[in-house]
Amino acid sequence: MTQINRYLEDEHMDRIDHALGRPLDPMAETYRNHYVTDANGTEAEEMRASPLWRGGNDVTGMATFHVTGDGCKALTDHLKQIRDPHRAFVVTFDGFDATVVSTSPAKARYEYWLRVSDCWPDLKFSEFLRGAKVLRAV
Repeated sequence: MTQINRYLEDEHMDRIDHALGRPLDPMAETYRNHYVTDANGTEAEEMRASPLWRGGNDVTGMATFHVTGDGCKALTDHLKQIRDPHRAFVVTFDGFDATVVSTSPAKARYEYWLRVSDCWPDLKFSEFLRGAKVLRAV
């Protein structure tokens, strides 16, 4: 599971992205698939009428929706269309590999440094840079 901190300007696609947990690949298995809203609101009406969502039953004033396969495909197509810059990178340091989602190899390296430095406070950033390798994940 790889999650991204992003916001999509298209509010419908952003809802789908949010419901799926903002995954790198919307077609892959995600750690979540639900969106809760006011059961009687405009948002719920739109979602009930859309083939991108299923569910929406009223439970104490709230409605829970799930993204359909068509919704996952629509989000995938949208991310390609807007050229979402997020990519998976494999960062290797001291014999350990980690997958980091970022917009560039340099940012992926720095994000992994932040993770490592939490549990290795004596490691200097310059030492980390000399030993870290970054490759684009396939």
